[in-house]
Amino acid sequence: MELYFIRHGQSENNALYHGEDYDLGNRRSDPKLTELGQKQAELTGAFLSRRAIAAPIMRKGFQNRAEYGLTHLYCSLMERAVQTGSIIASILDVPLFGVPDLHEVGGIYYDEVIDGVSSIRIEHGLTPAYLKRTYPRLKLLEPIPDEGWWQGGREERAARVPRAQRMLDLLFARHGNTADRVGVITHGGFFACIFRAVFGLDLDEPNQHVLPYQIELNNCAITRFSIQEARYLLVYHNRTDFLPDEMVT
Repeated sequence: MELYFIRHGQSENNALYHGEDYDLGNRRSDPKLTELGQKQAELTGAFLSRRAIAAPIMRKGFQNRAEYGLTHLYCSLMERAVQTGSIIASILDVPLFGVPDLHEVGGIYYDEVIDGVSSIRIEHGLTPAYLKRTYPRLKLLEPIPDEGWWQGGREERAARVPRAQRMLDLLFARHGNTADRVGVITHGGFFACIFRAVFGLDLDEPNQHVLPYQIELNNCAITRFSIQEARYLLVYHNRTDFLPDEMVT
């Protein structure tokens, strides 16, 4: 199995980083892609489609720029990830599966201040009816509630790394010991949890902000693992060379 972890394109929240607008209550609980984010996703799909037919897996060919040919694509059910996945899946003409467990750390929530007191507004994310209508290529691995896929509230920190391990278990159950090439559209914070789960890094520490390292993944960047004999081979990490410099965010 070859695993390609891909962060979603630039979101409306991402575009607010480093500006006062982000701190003035403009953060959205489930933002969409910006125009730049859509273009990033299109270029990512084009990059992954190069020589997609009959690209052999060779031990000496891990860095081949043409060695892709994804066979399956998964995405979280946050809208920016579904948008990114739909664009890439359309370009590659591969099945796209939506998985709630791929969501960003924290889940769907909005922290609002009412009468000076911080309160988490309960939200449930995209509904199955909206997903079916707006993203017809997407298939759900399991049914989600009519009100939306998220249970409401903010995810506890202690749940994040175990969720990453659960996601890896799902991928192995579906694609382990195969020649499948699997793309996974996820989020920056949750990918850090996946990376820690892969390498067994500080699994008992729920707060990754106190760790002495940080795992970066830019918008639409790709990290690739080759799974051979139950071992992870990190082929490359945070690859963005297929994007123009001005489009790297």
